[in-house]
Amino acid sequence: MLLGASGSKAGLTVDLEVATDPTKTGDAGVPHGNELLAFATAANRRSDVLPQARAALAAVVGHEGLVEAAATVAIFNGLVRVADGTGIQLDPSMLTSTAETRAALGIDLFSGAANSQDAPTQPRQDAAGVMGMFS
Repeated sequence: MLLGASGSKAGLTVDLEVATDPTKTGDAGVPHGNELLAFATAANRRSDVLPQARAALAAVVGHEGLVEAAATVAIFNGLVRVADGTGIQLDPSMLTSTAETRAALGIDLFSGAANSQDAPTQPRQDAAGVMGMFS
């Protein structure tokens, strides 16, 4: 969700389907997207091509960029595991503001989505407040 919002704020047209649909190719509209996607995919799958993907990414973003990409992959893995393991719910405002994206990406088909149906939590921020993070 944040990739689409932050990309829009940066003037990019991000194609989230490229990041989630293995039949689609391209850079997803993100600088060095091909290398980032190859690295993230290899890291998540613990693939034998991880060393090559790591080297290709480092060649275009440098060592610091590689470390940032690795940290991002790691934190997203951790956040998803914690959210699924504890049953964290999306609050009502997030359910509303992300409905279209979740449907397009098939996120609601994952078992963890059941945690947010009829979530009893109160909204934390409206959409303008969330978008304010990117100002």
